Formats: sequence, structure tokens, C-alpha cells
Amino acid sequence: MKRLLTSADSLLRKIYYKVNYDTAYISRSPGKIGLKAWGSVSGANLRAHGDKVKARLSTDLRGTVSLEFDYYDLAVEVATNPTSFSGRNHDFEINFSFYPRHFVFDISYQKAKTAAGPITHDGKTVDVDRGWLDTKMLNADIYYTFNSRHFSYDSPFYQFYMQKKSAGSWLAGLSYQGGSIRTSGKIPDDIPDSRFRAQHLGLGGGYAYNYVVNRRWLLHYSVVPNLMVWTNNNIEKDGEKIKTSTKFPTVLLNGRLGTVYYFNPSHFMGLYAVGNTLLKRKTKTELIENKWIVRMFYGMRI
Repeated sequence: MKRLLTSADSLLRKIYYKVNYDTAYISRSPGKIGLKAWGSVSGANLRAHGDKVKARLSTDLRGTVSLEFDYYDLAVEVATNPTSFSGRNHDFEINFSFYPRHFVFDISYQKAKTAAGPITHDGKTVDVDRGWLDTKMLNADIYYTFNSRHFSYDSPFYQFYMQKKSAGSWLAGLSYQGGSIRTSGKIPDDIPDSRFRAQHLGLGGGYAYNYVVNRRWLLHYSVVPNLMVWTNNNIEKDGEKIKTSTKFPTVLLNGRLGTVYYFNPSHFMGLYAVGNTLLKRKTKTELIENKWIVRMFYGMRI
């Protein structure tokens, strides 16, 4: 067993310190073990406006605290939502990120029962309460980083790499957003059973930049607009399907802002925000769907 663990450690170390980048701009973070504490706040909302319908729905803010353990490039994070212990909020969210040298992979899934807000249809307004709706949303992004020799997408977010000099890169790739909203068994009798499903696949391109202010401060921004090339919408009301058509164009805008402060190369803290906004036009309706998360962290590598 000891021999096997030693071999595994040697392999991971070889992969971790493999140099396929310009060392004047990028370096590996020191140490093979990382420890990090996270605090996160996230939310989602939907706005619709048309001749006969207006809606403004928002989920409860969801806060989590988590601990992360890193071993070279491998990371395990354990998170909990403090409000779930009181029984007030059972919304669920999972996020997966993987940033190898040339690519960016981001996947997030949210399931919520707290969407609430006013809906007006044909002049009649209904205040939707928490628990009336079941909402689900899946976002997946895959981007190629053109300037991977000088630019590290990882460094502002997970610190397996350190950006030593300012650099940016053009990005290109695919984005998917799919979701559903359906009424639950808690709705009043005078409100029809309804279900809305939507899927969108888009091609995107944008730009990301890491600004190294000095040896302690790193700033990041990235913006990637995506043009939806395929959509699939499905609406049902009391079991009857309703035809709907989406006007061109439908745009999904992904954006990030982040900053890292280094006490020294082995100790750091930071903050970043991620937002996804879908802009969609139907025959007589405009829809805006937003999902966002803000994360703070403190970490060290030994």
C-alpha cells in the first residue's frame, strides 16, 4: 500500500509541475496540500413582460459555508446550508468547475421551492407564495482559452496556479441552459396546474483578463455572450399544451468578477461573483432569467 501511495504521489506531482506555459506569466502555487474555507450566497429570478402577462419571481437567497481540501490538482469540498437546519429553506444547488490549461468547464444545477412574487394575467394579479412552484435550472459552459500560455483562468478562483504578470485571452465555446417551472400540490384550487420547460444551446465568444496590480493583488473580469442556436420550449396548462414561438435572437450572457489578495504565496483570501442572464423574446412576451452566486474564501497551501 505504501508503495502504491508513493507512486500515486509521484504521478500527481509530475502532472502538477508539468510546464506547458510561459513561466514569466504563470507559476504553480507552492505546496501539495491546500485548505480553504468558503462562504457563498446565491439566488435566481425571472421577469416576464408582455401585453397580457407580467411576472416577477425570485427564489430565497441561499447561503452556504464549506471547507475544501486539495491534494495537488485534486479537490474535495464539503458544504452545508445553515438555514436548512431550521426547516425554512430546502433549496438545493450544486456547482462543478474544472479549469485545465486550455479549457473552462462550469456546471451548476439548482432546485428550488421558494420562488415567489406577483404574476399578472389579463388584468388579474396573483401573489405566488413560497412552495407553490417547483423550479429547476441547469447551466453548463465549455470554453476554449486561446492564450493559455500566458493567461490562467484558474488563478482568480481556485489558486492551483498563480498569475505573475497581467494577461488576457479570447474565449470561444458552447453554453447550455435548461430549466422548468411547475405548480406544486400547494397551489390554491382556482389556479390551474401549469408546467413550463425550456432548453437552450448556444455558441459563444468573449474575453477574460487577469490584472496583476502588484505581488499581492489580482483582479479578474470575463464576459462571454452566447447566441442561442437551438431552443426547445414546452408549456402545459391543465394538461393542455400551448404553442409558443421564440423570436431571434435569444442571448445568454455569462460574466465574472473576482479579486485575490495574497498575504504571501501560501496564504490568500478573495471574492468572486458569477452571473448568468438569459434574454429571450417570444411573440408577445419578453423574458429575462438571472442566476448568480457570490463566494468569499480564505485559503492556504502547505
